[in-house]
Amino acid sequence: MSYRIEYQWASWKLNAGPDTGGVDRFVVAIEGGDNNLRDAVTGKRARSWEVCMLGSAEQVLKQAVYFAGACEGGSLKPGSRDCSPEAYVRRIRRLIEDGAQPACGSWYPSIRVAEAHPLAVHATELDLPIEREQRYGEWFARVALSNERRNLIFDFADRFPDLRGWQLAAVGGLPVS
Repeated sequence: MSYRIEYQWASWKLNAGPDTGGVDRFVVAIEGGDNNLRDAVTGKRARSWEVCMLGSAEQVLKQAVYFAGACEGGSLKPGSRDCSPEAYVRRIRRLIEDGAQPACGSWYPSIRVAEAHPLAVHATELDLPIEREQRYGEWFARVALSNERRNLIFDFADRFPDLRGWQLAAVGGLPVS
């Protein structure tokens, strides 16, 4: 049976302001991968960074509780070890409360949703550029945001709570373990 391993965590805090809806917002990225996937070149376990949680502290902790359920059944192992759901939620809480920005790397908007998702309609109403993309036989909408409007993803996270962090943002420049 396969399980997901989390290797490293990083968090960015955006202080409350008019562009964040008046509350502190967080972007939590996690480096992880499945235990049974190997890199063809190095033979090491395959892993990558992705945004897993984003939003206000309350939204991030709700998402952490959702992911923590996988610790109970053994399908999520932070640091390749068994972990209780409570310990997982504490880890994420400490990560966002610490507020220390990563030494390198950054997050950026990378919005990809099913073409029929209400976010695609909402983005059209906001006059945001949308590209169609086909992946695995399904059509997706890629919404482009300028750097000045990147905090719109928090509005999208508020408006469409069914979306996950990896559907709204991505990270780059973080060190691989």
